[in-house]
This record gives sequence, C-alpha cells and structure tokens, in this order.
Amino acid sequence: MDVKASWGFISVSLGIIYLLWSGMLFSGIIGQEHIFTEMGAFLNLAGSDLYHNTYEENILAVDQHKNFVVLLTGICMATIGLLLMKNYLRK
Repeated sequence: MDVKASWGFISVSLGIIYLLWSGMLFSGIIGQEHIFTEMGAFLNLAGSDLYHNTYEENILAVDQHKNFVVLLTGICMATIGLLLMKNYLRK
C-alpha cells in the first residue's frame, strides 16, 4: 500500500468517525430541545421571569452550528479519503 492510499484510508476512517459523532450530536440536540421545552413550560407556570424564549433558541442554534461543522468535516474527510484511494480501490 502506498502513502497516498494510506492517507486515504486514514481520512476515510476519520470521516466516518465524524459522521457518527454528528449523528450522536443530532440525537443529543433532540433530547436537549425536549428538556428546554419542558423547563420553559415549568418556569412559565411558576411565573418566573428568569427564563426567556430566546435563551432556548440561542443555545439550540449554537449546538446546531457545532453539529453542522462536524457533519461538514466528516463529509469532507470521507470525500478526500475516497479521492486519495480512488486508484487503490480499482486494483
């Protein structure tokens, strides 16, 4: 195996790891959104002014941005790895 195919294999492996990681982050965002919804409903019933609707939206937007970056990194790494291993896979 040559150097190009080795780096391609490493890149594909990292890309798959990043894609799996983004899948786990996405499921975490779904759970976090449910918790924020329940917490917001409880604090609204209690009459508290500490909780604002924008707080939930800001935290979820930051998490979605992180997930998007991880997803794009995984796609790019997997694509670069497949391009590097293009000739090795044909043999």
